Amino acid sequence: MVIRYIREGKTQMKAFEDVGKKLSRTPQACGFRWNANLRKQYQQAIELAKKDRKQFNDQFPLEQKVSDQTNNYKLKTFDEVIAQLEKLKVEYLPNQQSSVEQGSSNELEELRNRVRAYERCIEKIYEITKEVVEKEQ
Repeated sequence: MVIRYIREGKTQMKAFEDVGKKLSRTPQACGFRWNANLRKQYQQAIELAKKDRKQFNDQFPLEQKVSDQTNNYKLKTFDEVIAQLEKLKVEYLPNQQSSVEQGSSNELEELRNRVRAYERCIEKIYEITKEVVEKEQ
């Protein structure tokens, strides 16, 4: 699990916390065991995970950059994502509404049919009750 976290760019401490929850141990105990015993056994896997993470980061660089002086974000990729989502929303929303309306009308019809069936049952119960009362009198 620690190696997967390294590969995904997460911290080892987060891995120790998650492992600790599964094993009912403290994150510190998991970290101690990892560093004292297991790390040596998995050194090659750790290096490979770091290499994989670096290759992934090189293939998909983060285009959001922070200017130390102005704290302004360059959000080119986020703006593109937002524009794409808005486009999808415009295309998807009418389809979604029509399918919801269709589903609603089908549900409404089914509910009406159930009400009619319940009304018929109530009428039968009323008729049977009336017959029983008449027989007892």
